[in-house]
Amino acid sequence: MLTHVIIDGNNLLFAMHEHAPIPAVGRETLVRVIERWAQKREDKITLVFDGPVPETRMARQMDSPRITVKFSAPLTADDVIIKLIRKTKDPGSTRVVSSDTAIATEAKYRRCAWSDSPAFVREVFAAPGTPADTSQAATPEKPKAPSPEETEEWLKTFGINQVEDNDQEDWMV
Repeated sequence: MLTHVIIDGNNLLFAMHEHAPIPAVGRETLVRVIERWAQKREDKITLVFDGPVPETRMARQMDSPRITVKFSAPLTADDVIIKLIRKTKDPGSTRVVSSDTAIATEAKYRRCAWSDSPAFVREVFAAPGTPADTSQAATPEKPKAPSPEETEEWLKTFGINQVEDNDQEDWMV
């Protein structure tokens, strides 16, 4: 199944500096690393960087047949990524890579798969054949409501023995 992987480029660069087993990485190297990761995948990959398109020579160095490289100017990369998430027609086949809270929240809200950048770095550099559990649940399981017995036990624990029905509605919503 084809997945669209949307990657927060600057966010991933920062994670690479902190977690990758290779020395400092720049934008062009990041594109090559992602290309290598994508070799055996059929995913559509969009890598979004902050700022304007670089000069022609640098833009050519970052060109890739496997990856769509976008630059966000005049917006931020976060704004561009959130727009991409909102425009997706199939959130179930979209994966977002970013440690940014607003992007993660939007991805989860739209039911896209999400990975934080350090987890994605571990996945990219995992030994071949090693399963990497990097994707966060698109929709975290909602906690179950406490049973009446559990509720009564908590009320006793906090010294709340008698609660009128009207009061209960106000604070137990």
